[in-house]
Amino acid sequence: MGSEILLGLKEIVKVRIVDFCRADRPFVHADRILDFNVFIYIVSGEMRIWESGTEYVVGEENAFFLKKGLHHYGKHEIPEGTTWYYIHFHGGADDESVRRLSEYRPVPASGEFSEDDYDQYIKLPKLLRVESPKLIERKLEALTQLCKSSNDLRMAYLSYGTMELFFDLFNQERSRFGLDRGDIITRRIILYLEGNVSRKLSSAEISDHICMNYNYISGIFKEKTGMSIMEYHEKIRMNEAARLLRNSNMNVSEVSDRLGFGDPLYFSRVFKKVMGYSPSDYVKQSYFRV
Repeated sequence: MGSEILLGLKEIVKVRIVDFCRADRPFVHADRILDFNVFIYIVSGEMRIWESGTEYVVGEENAFFLKKGLHHYGKHEIPEGTTWYYIHFHGGADDESVRRLSEYRPVPASGEFSEDDYDQYIKLPKLLRVESPKLIERKLEALTQLCKSSNDLRMAYLSYGTMELFFDLFNQERSRFGLDRGDIITRRIILYLEGNVSRKLSSAEISDHICMNYNYISGIFKEKTGMSIMEYHEKIRMNEAARLLRNSNMNVSEVSDRLGFGDPLYFSRVFKKVMGYSPSDYVKQSYFRV
């Protein structure tokens, strides 16, 4: 799995401690192997840390992750006056769980999320320069004070606050690199699918709209989303069907017609396959939702 920490969307990090430190004198980072992960954010100064034979220079306004089970140590002194926040936490997908998950991919822009949508993981950046340091420092200071408080729910608040912080850093890092050609093609396809929820599309129509060979764009789409174009379109249409069943007075037959199915029985089979409930059961379930 390498030295990156992979975080499953279904899991929550379990925080041990959040704190702020200042080096009152120069010192060399400890030589150790830990059974938990470490997040470090440098406010001022610099640390040079080795992990599994690779040296990382962590400077001001840099965030850095050390992974549990890997040997890390220092060779150079950390200068006096260096200040940093740190979080010790449990969490991160192991080899076995990663094999059951897929790397994070876009999900339909509207509608409900299924349980399967959460069978993904994000890869936390190993070392990055934080684009909004004051915001991160305020969040870390709030977590530090919460950790020292007597709030009897502080463990839960710390864990969810840390998750939010990590997702912010993940989102910053992936946004930095922009969109490649495959991302652009995929987004064009999604926009076309979302604009045509009321009818079934053929591969020829999609190919003509994108002006590219269907086999080529379907391969790119599958790689980027983990779903075929037709599966994705089907899911969008069923999300719209769920919205209509939930928020309008339309019956199953009317929703089927609105979305271009014609045959309510076929529509019901597709709805159950995608949503996990028959349309009638879904309507009953919606009455009990907040």
